[in-house]
Amino acid sequence: MEKIRLTQLVVIITAITIIIGFTACKSKSEEAKEVSVDMSIAEAEMVEEVVSDAVEETTVLKNKSSTMDAKDVSTEGASKNQHQQKITRKLIKEGHLTFETNSIEKTNQFIQEQTKKLNGYVARDNQTKDEYSITNYIEVRLPTNQFDVFLNSVEKNYKRFDEKNIQVQDVTEEYIDVQTRIKTKKELENRYLEILKKANKVSDLLEVEQELNIVRNDIESAEGRLKYLNDRIEYSTFYIRFYETTAAPIGFFGELGKSFVEGWKGILYFILGVVRLWAFILIIILVAYLFIRRRRRNNKI
Repeated sequence: MEKIRLTQLVVIITAITIIIGFTACKSKSEEAKEVSVDMSIAEAEMVEEVVSDAVEETTVLKNKSSTMDAKDVSTEGASKNQHQQKITRKLIKEGHLTFETNSIEKTNQFIQEQTKKLNGYVARDNQTKDEYSITNYIEVRLPTNQFDVFLNSVEKNYKRFDEKNIQVQDVTEEYIDVQTRIKTKKELENRYLEILKKANKVSDLLEVEQELNIVRNDIESAEGRLKYLNDRIEYSTFYIRFYETTAAPIGFFGELGKSFVEGWKGILYFILGVVRLWAFILIIILVAYLFIRRRRRNNKI
């Protein structure tokens, strides 16, 4: 009986040990699973952090790249603007003014004084007169930077204009083209001079000199054009016409009476002309009288 009890006890202890071992293994496996889950979660979190960091770095790089591109574009734009600013616009200014004045002499004096005050000069000054008005034509040349000053002074004194026409012509492209042409022609001239020094034959000398003369004529023509453009650019021009009315035009009957008067004047002028030619008329009459008298004598014979 004791052996049986001992055997039962051993069996029970063994069973308890197996149960405890199994339970321990199960708990360890669950802990291992929990640990693996925790590890996978941690790894996922690390991956997310890495991905987010990578995305942030990519975004930063893109922003830097776009900033650099924007800087490059702005730099290119600034360089283009600087290049455009280096080119000074070449402008020719002209003004055409027509107005009526109460005193032709005072207006002429005013324009002369303003022109002299602004370091300009009068290029042309003509005056005409008819039955109803006196008209003055003045061409004024002024430094271009005084163009608006002169215009404002005239507008201040004469409010009403029959004509006011201001023109600004941009000749920058032509100016640069003429300068480039002169430079190119002068380089060609130097090359011809070098060839002329090396030429040995008379025919070669004549041919080179002929081409050299053509190039020099082109240079002189281009330099003349450039000189003209510089003059028109540096000095602006005003063409001014102002007039003073001396008598109002008359109507039909006035013109009719005037025609009678002019006709009577014509008769008087004719008589005066005849009187001035009395000597010639007397000679003609005397010659005619002698001719007729002699003819009659011949007929009687």
